[in-house]
Amino acid sequence: MAYLSAPLTVMALNCRGLNVPERRTHLLRELRKKRISIAMFQETHFLERSAPKLRNRQYPNNFFSNHPTTRKAGVAIVLAAELDFKELYKVTDKLGRFLFLKGTIADRMYTLASIYVPNKNQARFLWRTMSKLSGFSEGTPIVGGDLNAPLDPQMDTSTGHCCIPMSSIHSIRKSMGNLGLVDCWRVLNPDVKDYTHYSALHNRYSRIDYILIQQEGLSRLKKAAIDPATWLDHGP
Repeated sequence: MAYLSAPLTVMALNCRGLNVPERRTHLLRELRKKRISIAMFQETHFLERSAPKLRNRQYPNNFFSNHPTTRKAGVAIVLAAELDFKELYKVTDKLGRFLFLKGTIADRMYTLASIYVPNKNQARFLWRTMSKLSGFSEGTPIVGGDLNAPLDPQMDTSTGHCCIPMSSIHSIRKSMGNLGLVDCWRVLNPDVKDYTHYSALHNRYSRIDYILIQQEGLSRLKKAAIDPATWLDHGP
C-alpha cells in the first residue's frame, strides 16, 4: 500500500527503558491511538545481542542502535506498516547514541535520525553527530531526539537559565543550522513555554526533546504538540 494522501505524523520520545513487556505493549498501543507514522525513541535500554521485539501488525518495521554491553542508552525508529517504507541505508552508533535511516516513502527520499545526546559535552557530541548526518543525509531529513540541552534556555526552561554554558548552546544551534534544521514545535509556538523533562536536582522543568526539520519543509508542517506520556509512570 502506498502512503500518498495521509500526512506524516512523527513522534519523538525518551522511553526511559523498554525492557519490560508491558511498557512495549503500552507504547505500541499509544502509537496506534495517535496514528503515528514515524516514531523515534531514545533510552530504549536494549542490549545489542538480546534486544526484545518492538513490533506488531500495525508497526512491523523497526530499526535499532543498541549498546553492546550494558542496558543503557539505545535508540530506535519504528515505522507504520502503511508507509510502505523501502530501506536503502542505515548507520548505527557503537554505543547506541544515534541511528540514521535512509529510504523512500511513496517514491520520495527521506533521512530519519533518532539521537540520544549524553548529559555531558553535549555540544561536542552533537557537532560530531550532525557532521556525520550531513554526509549521510539525502532527501527530506527528519530528526527526533533527546538533546539533553535546551536550545533556548530563556524559553525552554522554567527558571530561564540552565547549567550549560551559552557558548555550548550556540555551538549546538550552529550544528543544527549547518543542516538547515529548525525546531518545529517552537516555530508553531513562538511564545509558549512547555516542558518535556523535570530535574529534581535543579528543581527545574525544561524542554530538551525535539523534532527537527529543514526550514524549507515548514510550509508542510500543520501541527506540533507536546503530549503527556502517562503510561511511562507505570513499571520500570
